[in-house]
Amino acid sequence: MGNPAEERKVFDGFLAAAPMFAGIAVSEWSQPTLDPPDIECDLADGRKIGVELTSWLEESQIGRAKSIESFEKSIRDAIKPEPANVTEHIQFLWMSVKRRMAPADASAFRTGLLAVIEEIDRRWDSEPDWDSPQGIQWDDFSAYPMLKKYLDALEIHPRSPSRPSTMNKGGIHWLTFPMRGGSYSPNDMVDALFEVVQAKIAKYSAKPGAMDEFILLVHYDKAWEYNTPVLGIDFGYGEAVRAAAERIGGAVGMFDRIFVFVPIADGEKVFRIYPA
Repeated sequence: MGNPAEERKVFDGFLAAAPMFAGIAVSEWSQPTLDPPDIECDLADGRKIGVELTSWLEESQIGRAKSIESFEKSIRDAIKPEPANVTEHIQFLWMSVKRRMAPADASAFRTGLLAVIEEIDRRWDSEPDWDSPQGIQWDDFSAYPMLKKYLDALEIHPRSPSRPSTMNKGGIHWLTFPMRGGSYSPNDMVDALFEVVQAKIAKYSAKPGAMDEFILLVHYDKAWEYNTPVLGIDFGYGEAVRAAAERIGGAVGMFDRIFVFVPIADGEKVFRIYPA
């Protein structure tokens, strides 16, 4: 992880969830200036253990997700100040972004976006096909070159008299982006867990310092925001950890124990990969 504040927060949470993770209470712990380990623990029986921290992440997915996030932020910055929604027919719209906004184009982009919204709202009553719960997708940017440069399409979600809440004018945050999603397999995150553990096993050929035990703690954090879910039908964090543990077996190198800490899990938050 490399961030002492994050590491402290992770270990604080882990220790609160599993105070007897080492089989006996921790009397005190510290973050050494030089690692490994990331955490040094003194146990009540006089033993000293080291804890190495790593994150359960699928790095390739993070790169793609952060790229999309960066594109969307640049669009949000370009349309500031976001106007209140006073349209007659549009509840909100999604913008499908294809590249990061160049600051020099921001003003022209905002002007074009507001112009196309005005056109859509003005034409709505004369376009019977638009008046459906599904709304419309607009990708004709021939008259709006700056929108064509940055957007693949607009998805318009209409107001509906049958849903009174959609009829309220003046709303904010109505210019937004499609929800990220699609099909996925929890196996992707099982693979990721297996790979981060294997990387740490391969890294160490000896226990650091004068440690009686060397423990690996895998923490699930940024994956919640940037990776596909671990959860599936009849499949959760425990099942993912068991699947990874079966693949790892007993080939754990210098580690005496391996844990996974999932602070966002309902109920059980600490799972053990080794000993299985």
